[in-house]
Amino acid sequence: MGGLLAIGAAAAPGADNTIHVAFGESLEPYVMVDSNSGIEVDIIRAAFAARGLAMAPQYVSQPRLATALEHADIEAVATLGRQSGVRAYYSNTYIAYEDVAITLKSRQIRLTQISDLNQYSVLAFPRATLYLGTEFRTMASNNPRYAETADQLNQNRLLYRDGIDVVVADRRIFQWMDRKQELQFHEQAQPVDIYHLFPPTTYQLVCRSLSLCETFNQGLKIIQSNGQYDKILATYR
Repeated sequence: MGGLLAIGAAAAPGADNTIHVAFGESLEPYVMVDSNSGIEVDIIRAAFAARGLAMAPQYVSQPRLATALEHADIEAVATLGRQSGVRAYYSNTYIAYEDVAITLKSRQIRLTQISDLNQYSVLAFPRATLYLGTEFRTMASNNPRYAETADQLNQNRLLYRDGIDVVVADRRIFQWMDRKQELQFHEQAQPVDIYHLFPPTTYQLVCRSLSLCETFNQGLKIIQSNGQYDKILATYR
């Protein structure tokens, strides 16, 4: 009870029991701005709800996530790892992204290690060089045909049009964008090869206060043990 009182005092002097959390835009199906939903939004909302707190999402561009806590009305930031360098309190891991390298099957490109990417044009997600390790960062700095985009639907479209050799993206995001591409542009996905060159990227909720992190961790444990966490993941498959 003391932890909840501390959170209420730090997060909202009006004592409305609402935690304001910053999320990055353009992260479907993890963050879906139009519906205030998505895998991450639903998990974080459910974890706080399990501890009697409401969650209000605030959306910022991906590059601004690392500085979102500088705004007084934000108590926590989603989709950050310790690699971000943000000096605050980190929760337990609540989601892991499966970042992969994706090529057109028809191109017959073979990738066995990260350095193989040097010979291809590569389009990755924002700040990929921060999260995918030193070897990937070295490849990116030495590859004049490396680029990043916040519009991950564009990754799919460029790959299928032979505008790019390799896409580096989370597997769930890429598959979600396949469906979106078909619905919005009536363009069919093509067969692809998927290469697991990177370990899973884990993300934590970065909190302004230790008590907020502890409360989130408690709620996360509750929804993981009662099956709600798995139900949220299943909703977006």
